[in-house]
Amino acid sequence: MIFKKNQRQAPLKHTKESAEANFWQHELDRYVDWYNGKIHELYGAKNPNTKQKIKVRNVKDSAVLTWLELHQKPKYSKDLGLSHDAFNGKRLLDVGAGPFPSGMVFKGSQLFCLDPLYAEYLSYGYPIHYYPGVSFINSPAEDMPIEDNYFDAVIAVNAIDHVNDFGKTAKEIGRVLKPEGMFAMHVHYHKATVAEPLELNDEVFLKHYGWVIGLKKVKESHKKTGWEVGGDELYVIWRNF
Repeated sequence: MIFKKNQRQAPLKHTKESAEANFWQHELDRYVDWYNGKIHELYGAKNPNTKQKIKVRNVKDSAVLTWLELHQKPKYSKDLGLSHDAFNGKRLLDVGAGPFPSGMVFKGSQLFCLDPLYAEYLSYGYPIHYYPGVSFINSPAEDMPIEDNYFDAVIAVNAIDHVNDFGKTAKEIGRVLKPEGMFAMHVHYHKATVAEPLELNDEVFLKHYGWVIGLKKVKESHKKTGWEVGGDELYVIWRNF
């Protein structure tokens, strides 16, 4: 199921959104090369053997589905530091999910994936239709077409620094999350880039998410799944449970 913020999808006008869309378009070719063994390792994931390969109607879809199982889903669990049953029985929102319902790793949850680029993902050939039971919300995080206090839990994995307005996004998450809802974010602190224009730190994050009951910094590191940064860059996990 796909919830649309607008019935008509406007062309991408902003450099940031264009950069993000172009990244995911090029990634699709890399997944196929990884699946076919032309790339032996991608973001730390070795190319699949015959038993690991998911096979559906074409190689592209097979590659995407295999990448989801071998990289994306394990990455979400590891980068958030959570077990697979962390959201059992919960209505779960993944903010900035991208073209993958990686939150499917959390068994027993009712998963909603929010991203403003689903029209682009579909046009590039990402097989969104293969994920029964997952709801995709085609909307920016600053203005979600969702009723108040709808979600039991919210997550974001290396995505919250991609939004256009950090403050508005925080307020929207506070609106759609139940007052004592579960909160878990994997946040990238870095210098501004075209696709990631926000320079975040503990002070900025707490200024906007101080309303989260029981919020605490669980971990900070220069590493995440398949990637390592240096200098002043950090990956930080914030949770309230």
